[in-house]
Amino acid sequence: MSLDSSAPLQDASRRSASLRLRLGLAMPVVVGAMVGWFEWRDGGFEPLLPGLTHAVELVAALSVALMLLVEALLLRPLRQLASGCEAMESAPAPQAADMPEPRLGAELDRIGHAMHRAQGSLWQHDHEARELRRQLAEQRDLLERAHAALEANQRELASLARIDALTGLTNQRAFDESLRREFKRAQRQRGLLALAVLDLDEFKQFNERHGTAVGDATLQRVAALLNERFKRDTDIVARLGGEEFVALLPGCGMAEAQGVLELVREDLRALHLPDGRGDLTLSIGLAALSPAHPYLSAQALMQAADEALYIAKHAGRDRLSLAA
Repeated sequence: MSLDSSAPLQDASRRSASLRLRLGLAMPVVVGAMVGWFEWRDGGFEPLLPGLTHAVELVAALSVALMLLVEALLLRPLRQLASGCEAMESAPAPQAADMPEPRLGAELDRIGHAMHRAQGSLWQHDHEARELRRQLAEQRDLLERAHAALEANQRELASLARIDALTGLTNQRAFDESLRREFKRAQRQRGLLALAVLDLDEFKQFNERHGTAVGDATLQRVAALLNERFKRDTDIVARLGGEEFVALLPGCGMAEAQGVLELVREDLRALHLPDGRGDLTLSIGLAALSPAHPYLSAQALMQAADEALYIAKHAGRDRLSLAA
C-alpha cells in the first residue's frame, strides 16, 4: 500500500520541479501572443511594426511581472505542497480520515482566484494604455489645429496692416514703404518714377447730402476705377485717408502719367452717382522723377505732388496740376 501511494507523490514532486522552467519558457510566448492580438485588434500589424522595440519591451516587462506573480501565488505553494508530500511519504501512512483533501482543494481554489485576478489586471492595464494613446492622439490633433489657426490669424493680421479696410487698396503705411523702395530703385537705375495725389472735390458736402453709406460706396467705386486704369504689375494705388488717393507709377514719365490721369478724371465724371453724371470731380497733383528732373528724397517727391494738388484746388478744382 505504501509503495503504490509513494510513486505518484514522487512523480508530482518531479513535475513541480520542472514546472517553473516550462512556465519561464512559455510565458513570453503567451504574453507576446496576447500583446500582438491586442495591437492587431486596434489597427492591424502595420502600426505595430514601427513600435516593435516598444512591443518587445512591453512583452518582457509583462512576462517578468507575471512570472513573479506565478512564483508567489502558484510555484511557491506547489513547492510547499511537494515538500509536504515528501514528508508524508517518509511518515507512516495516515488514516483516510486524516487526509487533508479539503485543505488542498482550498489552496488550489486560492491559486485559481489569484490567476484570475492577474489576468484581469493585465486586461485593465492594456485598456488604460490604449485609452492613454487615444487621448495623446486627440491632444496632438488639437495642437495641430490650433497652430494652423494661429498661422492663419497672423497672415490675416499682416494683410490687414497693409490694406485699407474700406476700399481694399494699399494703405498709407504700405504705400510709404513702396515709395521709399521705388524711389531708391529709380535713383540707382537713373529711371523714371511718377507720383500722383488725387483728391475728390467737396466730398464732405457730398457725404452730407447723401449720407456716409453712399459716400463709402462711392469711395469703393473710385478705388475700383483706379485699379482698372493702373493695371501694370508695378503700379501701386493706395488710399491715404478720407477722400485722398495716390498712384505710384514706376517707369512712367510726366507726359505718360498725365495722359492716364486725364482719362481717370473723365471716367469719374461718367460714374452713375446719386445726383447723376458729373456729381463728383477730381483734383490731381502730379510730380515725376527723371534724370533731367531729380529729387533729393522720396519725401521731396511726395511734397512736390502735394503742392501741385494744392494749386489745382485753388485754381478751381476739377483739374490736373503739374509740379514745377
